[in-house]
Amino acid sequence: MRHLLYRTEGYLRAEIIGAEPERFIRIALREQIRIWNIMRTNETTLTCSIALTDSNALRMMLKESKCRIRILEKNGLPFYLRKLKLRLGITAGLLFFMLLLLILSNMVWSVRIDGADPKLTDQIRNILRQNHLYEGSLDLFVPDTSQLENALSTKLTKVTWIGVSRKGTTYRINVVEKKYPNPKEVSGPRNLVAAKQAVVQRLYVENGQPLVESDQFVKAGQVLVSGKIGSDESFKFVSSRGKVIGETWYRSEAQIPMTNHYTFYTGKDYNRYQLKLWNMTVSLWGFKKQPFKAYDLETVRKPIRFLIWRTPFVLLKQQYRQTKQVTRQLTVAQATRDVIESLEKKLLDHLPEDAKILNTDIDDKKIVRGQLYLRTHQVVHENIAVPKAINVEKEKKKMKKKPQ
Repeated sequence: MRHLLYRTEGYLRAEIIGAEPERFIRIALREQIRIWNIMRTNETTLTCSIALTDSNALRMMLKESKCRIRILEKNGLPFYLRKLKLRLGITAGLLFFMLLLLILSNMVWSVRIDGADPKLTDQIRNILRQNHLYEGSLDLFVPDTSQLENALSTKLTKVTWIGVSRKGTTYRINVVEKKYPNPKEVSGPRNLVAAKQAVVQRLYVENGQPLVESDQFVKAGQVLVSGKIGSDESFKFVSSRGKVIGETWYRSEAQIPMTNHYTFYTGKDYNRYQLKLWNMTVSLWGFKKQPFKAYDLETVRKPIRFLIWRTPFVLLKQQYRQTKQVTRQLTVAQATRDVIESLEKKLLDHLPEDAKILNTDIDDKKIVRGQLYLRTHQVVHENIAVPKAINVEKEKKKMKKKPQ
């Protein structure tokens, strides 16, 4: 430890030459100048290490002791810095080169996206760019892989699964797109039959023979539009096309609390950056201990790399996101409206696109332990016609068996 202190302050290794070199040692101790490793070379010469001091004081000591000095070595940080100053260009170039290597070692060199079509790939790259991830960006400012996955999953609705992984300076995005089965279209002769029981409201027939009329009750599977046209003596089979709008009915139940507690983000955030070396932490930016009264804290750890090695330095990013809690007390009318809107939306998600809910009637409503319970039924107008293939051979046999 003492040797490290001497090297930091700087010292001289020198020969003290004179009739009484010991006198120089006594004067140095009197002036509280550190001297160590004293060795006698001969009767008039001593070799010792002298702590770096004022040159004028050293000159006065030599004059008083009637000795002279010959410097053998100059050691320590001050002399090393003087050498660097003389070679400033080389030193600056070396430092710049090391800094450049450090930056290049912590850059993102490649972002690979697997399993996505070109359109989805462009969407993913735009979202990643909003989160500071692109070729040439600094990895120190890229969010954690789990945060990237959440950002992508939230904004991409046509994706079943998405994973983000990192290896070295490369990020890989693996995507599994949603694949919907293509509906099997019935080709050739076909009827249009009822998908469910309903009361027929309107018919839009493009091809085929209608077998029902408005305000007629039909059961599931009943033929609405026949693919057989013509008389019994002269007929042919066609592919029926069209829509049959029927009135259908659905029942549903739901409940909702009368008092709701919400926590949401206000949009304000505060970032703190720290540099960590083992158990020591130094704040680089953001010195507030608690920027908000209520907040969510996310910490991202980014190890600093140099070429292929991971250094003991870690950049910590702490993001404070301000939150606010709100309590909403619903009236019976508000709660009823919210439940009906939720039920209708849920029902429409399972109906054809052109389906319409005419009205929703409440069958039962009650409040139990702070919860509003509703039982309702909905009246819907929707297309109930679905195609069903005709077995031509079977139909022809039936026609032959009919009495003439």
